[in-house]
Amino acid sequence: MSKTRRSVPDSDADTTDSDVSSLLEGLVVDGSRGIYRVETAEGTLRCEIRGRLRKQLHYANTSGTTFRNSVQRVKVHTHDPVAVGDRVRVLVTGRGTGMVEEVIARAGGAFTRRDPEVGQGTLRSVVGLEQLVAVLAAREPEPHLGLLDRFLVTAESEDLRAVICINKVDLGLSPRLEEQLAVYRGLGYPLLLTSTASGAGIDALREQLAGRISAFLGPSGVGKSSLLNALQPGLHERISAVSDATGKGRHTTTGTRLFPLGASGGYIADTAGIRALTLQPETLRHLDTCFPEFRPYLGVCALGDCSHLHEPRCAIRDAVSVGTISPARYASYRRMLGGGGDSAESAARDVPYLWWSGIADRTTRE
Repeated sequence: MSKTRRSVPDSDADTTDSDVSSLLEGLVVDGSRGIYRVETAEGTLRCEIRGRLRKQLHYANTSGTTFRNSVQRVKVHTHDPVAVGDRVRVLVTGRGTGMVEEVIARAGGAFTRRDPEVGQGTLRSVVGLEQLVAVLAAREPEPHLGLLDRFLVTAESEDLRAVICINKVDLGLSPRLEEQLAVYRGLGYPLLLTSTASGAGIDALREQLAGRISAFLGPSGVGKSSLLNALQPGLHERISAVSDATGKGRHTTTGTRLFPLGASGGYIADTAGIRALTLQPETLRHLDTCFPEFRPYLGVCALGDCSHLHEPRCAIRDAVSVGTISPARYASYRRMLGGGGDSAESAARDVPYLWWSGIADRTTRE
């Protein structure tokens, strides 16, 4: 007797059409481990998760014309099937509380981290992303453009819009950094120069965020929390000072939350500081497509499976040699494929954040 497995579909729940019509649709903006804040048209609700959403039923196939197979066993998932950024349907239970009855199919990108409890796997920190905002500082800490290239590859691999934000410009931009940033402008990435001290670039950043769910990613100490406070006063994010001893910012944001942007619309996902991203095998297999400047040359190389590392008559390497492709960007490509990197990347190779596709339905959720 063979077995098949599937998660509980909506039809398995004892929910009638009239029940569904009484549910409110909302967006999960905060929470973890069973308690979530859901923003709805009727206000924000503090919600628990219906127990059946954690369950996965294992059925035994039966012969004949039986319409409903018997359940052999029930698996209860360790992690919640709900993450910040999910669209959900909730049942209002009174006094500002509710029950999450259904998770609407996800779309967009998702940011995932390891569970801090040993042996518990990964947690989806935020889902439904539409845009990635890569934040670096002009100084303190010094910007590492190899890390920026990893952020951009992450966005490209998930088909997310990417915005580059260079913060702390009141400390000054070196001529060398200005020259390097010109490469990214030429690639078409929106590039914003901001300062929470002077207010420079804050309105331009707000315009880029309007109407989208965006994730702020960047090393600790670059001022992500300060930018959030400038964009939406009153969030009272704890701000960390950059350590004079190490030059690396201390991690101050411990979770993920979606912050509404008021009249302009959109949400910001603020995540804990990170220094690097571990690129997934699927991303590495098509890494060349994640560099926009490479794309005109793909398929032009002499070898159909050219890795663009050492093969003869490689169109991309030829473009680098004549200056059409930035040597620094090409060096980032080589490091990503080879698993190496500069000291900043190597120091954080065990970073607890992974990037996954957020295109999921109930059969693929953890």
